Amino acid sequence: MFEIFKKSNGVFFAHGFDKLRNNIFRVRIFERKLSEKFKINNCQVVSSGTAAIKVTLKAIGVKPGDEVITQAFNFIATIEAILDCGAKPIITNIDDSLNMDPEDLQKRITKKTKAVIPVHMLGFSANLSAISKICKKNKVLMIEDNCEAVGGKYSNKFLGTIGDAGILSFDHGKNITTGEGGAILTNKKSIFINSKEY
Repeated sequence: MFEIFKKSNGVFFAHGFDKLRNNIFRVRIFERKLSEKFKINNCQVVSSGTAAIKVTLKAIGVKPGDEVITQAFNFIATIEAILDCGAKPIITNIDDSLNMDPEDLQKRITKKTKAVIPVHMLGFSANLSAISKICKKNKVLMIEDNCEAVGGKYSNKFLGTIGDAGILSFDHGKNITTGEGGAILTNKKSIFINSKEY
């Protein structure tokens, strides 16, 4: 029998089975190791990258009638998560890096904008300096979709840790895989607590 099964009796559920698992919580250990690796205060593991986006949007209070801005070149899951919250996706153009165009972003922000989701495509980071500045100026939250650039950095900080929250995917086609799964990274305690309670 593999060592990983011996110590925890094969229990990989995040909660419950306390006596059976010998007080070993593999999911909590994984979350702690991700937090340490990415130098972030809070990590919440979920079932997929798509779930991570939706849970984060719910955690920040996105509701029907709100607008969430993301980019044209993207994976469909980002749009699906926005729609699943009842919000309206607003699409920006992309720049030469295939990421969100900050100039176009500025034109699309309205009073209904609740969040901006730049997606770091194909391992390349979006222009986070410009995007972050626009978000702060307009008092809009920035959620980094870092499903395609796990481990990448921008200005010596890990992608996914610069915005109000960052999204990771561990799908079989991603940089780091667990077969399926996702994670929410954040330094904002309110986002972390709300995501755990969702």
